[in-house]
Amino acid sequence: MVKTRQAAIRPVRFDPPTAEIGDIEVLSLERMRVRSGLTEFLTPQRLDFDMVVRIDHGTAVHTVDFTDHELAPGDVLWVRTGQVHQWGQIADIDGPVVLFTPHAIDDRTSELVRAVGTSTPNHWPAVVVEGSPVAEVWALLLACGQQRTGGDRAPLRDAVLAHAVGALLTELAMVRPAEATVGPTATHEAYLWFRDEIDRRFAEWHKVTEYAARLGYSPRTLNRLAQAHTGRPAKQLIDERVVLEAKRLLSHGDASVADIAGQLGFDDPSNFSAYFRSRAGLTPGAFRARGAA
Repeated sequence: MVKTRQAAIRPVRFDPPTAEIGDIEVLSLERMRVRSGLTEFLTPQRLDFDMVVRIDHGTAVHTVDFTDHELAPGDVLWVRTGQVHQWGQIADIDGPVVLFTPHAIDDRTSELVRAVGTSTPNHWPAVVVEGSPVAEVWALLLACGQQRTGGDRAPLRDAVLAHAVGALLTELAMVRPAEATVGPTATHEAYLWFRDEIDRRFAEWHKVTEYAARLGYSPRTLNRLAQAHTGRPAKQLIDERVVLEAKRLLSHGDASVADIAGQLGFDDPSNFSAYFRSRAGLTPGAFRARGAA
């Protein structure tokens, strides 16, 4: 039997049921299923917010950008803004969920979490978080999320909730999975700027010189920083981001290779095909066919 290709990526916006919830919502997987309906969780999603889930009951496989994560009780999953993820058997699992917009957490906390290693994991198995303060921080977060204070106290409630979410993220950053290849702490702010600019501009800029001009550093400096933090040259970091997006579009939609090439800043589909093949090891068409087989 031939397996059909997955449905197109469905964008999901942060849309809490009431305005008083603000930029952070705390709920359960059960509540999320009831509110949205199971059909909402069948197709790949791209969130415009962050989602952190703790598994209390059941098991399932959750896919984030082509990596399968086997979830079990005690595990924590963090899907970040812009990542493409797909639920497995969501009806088989339950636990608390926190949804929050990127600007809900203060910049200082976000920078600290991003700077701990050169990449952030999506999955923390129970054995990793066991013995850490993560459980206590979850308890604080859930208690804060149950408050329904209105009026002039609402900003105070929101501030406490934001601090609780920030504490959860920082504690997770401190107990990274041992098997994750996270690299050294990203201590140089220019590297963080470069990494952020890649996320913003990868569909327009494919050359290190373009990022160097934007950031005010020489290409040589960006390459040195990339090598120091990841062991890979700056150009490879750009290419990896372009190829990741290409794989998302090829796997989760029916857009032609020519259309995808245009979306990713290539003026000639043949140039895109050659670019993709040299970096992914097969042509865009072959990659798509492999996913549909």
